[in-house]
Amino acid sequence: MFWIGAACILLIIVLIAVLSSQIYGDFYFSRVKDNDQLFVEIRALFGIVRFRYVIPVIQFKGLHKGVLVKTEAVNQTQASLEGQAKEHITKEKVLEFFKNAKVILEHTAQLYDWMKKTIAKAQVTHLSWITRVGVGDAPETAITTGAIWAIKSSLLGFGIRFIQMLSKPKVAVTPQYNATYFSTEFVCKGRIRTWHVMWAGIALVIRISKVKGGLRVWYEMLRKPRMKPAS
Repeated sequence: MFWIGAACILLIIVLIAVLSSQIYGDFYFSRVKDNDQLFVEIRALFGIVRFRYVIPVIQFKGLHKGVLVKTEAVNQTQASLEGQAKEHITKEKVLEFFKNAKVILEHTAQLYDWMKKTIAKAQVTHLSWITRVGVGDAPETAITTGAIWAIKSSLLGFGIRFIQMLSKPKVAVTPQYNATYFSTEFVCKGRIRTWHVMWAGIALVIRISKVKGGLRVWYEMLRKPRMKPAS
């Protein structure tokens, strides 16, 4: 009986430790002239689970073919490449995405409220957005710099309303006078407790179940293939 009780206590301690642990996320995007780089990294269970999602190629292929996106899923825990895929994002697929999003909204009770409450539990530990721009003419570069500042301020001001900021964002727009140049680098690091993620998942299922046909619609949406394997 002693060993059973000790095992139960140990199991409870481990469960509490896991639920109270943090899930860390890093988001990085940079664009220098025509070169893009984007990756998302997730770390959980005290760093035991590590996963990176990389998009090494983003190419505009024209109005008909849209944007070509190649992705790589890397399991850093096992140091292995999970898979590669590619996708042409066209106007038709963007319209289909918004159509599907509308269907999901209609089959989930107060989805926006759920998203707002979930995001509020996350904490941003680092945020920087550095841009350098030049259009070849000093006055026009100054105007463009001001416009980019306005866009950044609006986007960041909107996002900060819903999420906890633990550090002051580093934001800059540097004009490159008498040169044609553009580069931007966006870095965001954050964390959220495992308990909040699990509860958010349970709450979402409950909200979906409240709408007739909600579970069926979500199942059909999730089982649709997203991207084709890269050849």
